[in-house]
Amino acid sequence: MSQVHKETLTQIENSLPNRAGLEYEVFGMEGIPEDVAEAHNERVKQEFFAQQGYHSASTGNPMPGSDNSQHEAKKPKVKETPEELKKRLAEHRAARAAQKAAAAAGDSPASAVSCFPHDRRE
Repeated sequence: MSQVHKETLTQIENSLPNRAGLEYEVFGMEGIPEDVAEAHNERVKQEFFAQQGYHSASTGNPMPGSDNSQHEAKKPKVKETPEELKKRLAEHRAARAAQKAAAAAGDSPASAVSCFPHDRRE
């Protein structure tokens, strides 16, 4: 201020009452007092979570990390032995053959029972 404008600066105009002094030199994000930076970060976090809670309530979506006891748990993956897998395949083929035989005999396709939901024709 003194080099460029040839004036001495005693206080900063339009500043907050507790920050009118010249003891801080702020350049970008460097030089900001630690307590001021923490207060700002805390306020931003509170506003974010409040907005996220409002959005969650308005859309009906649960908050991330919340307990979703309404949803059923995923089935755990079970390793099958080759024999068990072949047995399941044989059962599936037998059920499909029975379904095709029932359809060829004149029964309605809707009455034929399948072991897979996507195989039902209704």
